[in-house]
Amino acid sequence: MSQLVEYSVWNFENKLSLLQAELYYLDHRHKMAEAKYLAAITSAHNHRFFHEEAMAREMYGIYLVENKMAVRGIPQLEMALDKYKKWGAVRKVDSLKEFIAMVHMSMEIHC
Repeated sequence: MSQLVEYSVWNFENKLSLLQAELYYLDHRHKMAEAKYLAAITSAHNHRFFHEEAMAREMYGIYLVENKMAVRGIPQLEMALDKYKKWGAVRKVDSLKEFIAMVHMSMEIHC
């Protein structure tokens, strides 16, 4: 993937950053994972790949929720939801709404 970034930063930078974020997450390197999620979001936004920004925000939000940072994760998920709506991904919107509702319920149970 890094070779593709060398060929076209515009098209591949956000994708590489998101893959790196996921690998860092799996390797429990949380500071690096967060940095790469944010890099993926920024790159996708700057290059106007709003559907890929939505995916990066969703994955970052899930990462935050799974790591007991739901208060930070929910806004990311809601921003992803907005981007998916703008893109017209109706089923994805419905699925993400359900997930956000479950996160809210989980937070209420643990309070």
